[in-house]
Amino acid sequence: MNELFNQFHNNVLQRINRYQKLYYFGEDSIRYDFYQSALNYYNLDTTDLILEQNIPNTQFVGNPNDRPEYDLRIDSNEYLDFGILCEFAFFRLTENNQNLPRPKLHGKLLNDIFRLSLLKHYNNAGNNPIYNNFNNYKCFMICVTDNEMINYGQGNNVVQIQEEYILNNDFLNQLSDTCRDQIQPRFQNKVNELNLIPTAKRVFEQIVPQNANTPLWCTWIWEVDYRYIKKGSKYR
Repeated sequence: MNELFNQFHNNVLQRINRYQKLYYFGEDSIRYDFYQSALNYYNLDTTDLILEQNIPNTQFVGNPNDRPEYDLRIDSNEYLDFGILCEFAFFRLTENNQNLPRPKLHGKLLNDIFRLSLLKHYNNAGNNPIYNNFNNYKCFMICVTDNEMINYGQGNNVVQIQEEYILNNDFLNQLSDTCRDQIQPRFQNKVNELNLIPTAKRVFEQIVPQNANTPLWCTWIWEVDYRYIKKGSKYR
């Protein structure tokens, strides 16, 4: 996977070097950089990529007609031994916004980790032809961001972006209300119903120094999973 991640990071680097400013393009451009990297690295056809598919009804609570989506699915093939599921985030200052809502953005990241952990848990017990057993897929939270989020929380009591997350109540209760409120009840309630704790471990990091035109920025990638709450444990 590291070779794929490096190829993706280099694609983003080429884009940023060309346009100089991170605010010249949006999150979709970052997604397409990953799509192109995966297509090349795994010798895929464009039809091998499924974008913005609905999450299975069993993996959230709430109105089944208001189904959330996830960003990317790639099924296994002769070049890829396992499927891949991804969520993407692109956080940066813009010309019109020189003050990022950093607690909200951290919360958005955590919400996507909840989303991915529920996808990882899905085993397609009902043999729905639209889906596969996602237990065997690798789930990745992919984030490109600038120095605003890299330095978030340094020097104060705010919970920083973590190399490893164990999203139990003990951790969530340390977050600000603004950050925690970004985690959607339809995901958090489902995690609680299934007695799961979402987890994420950073498996890739590349930091690019600032220059005259571009701020410090980085590519972060976490692999997302879950663990079951042990019976009688206080760490829900």
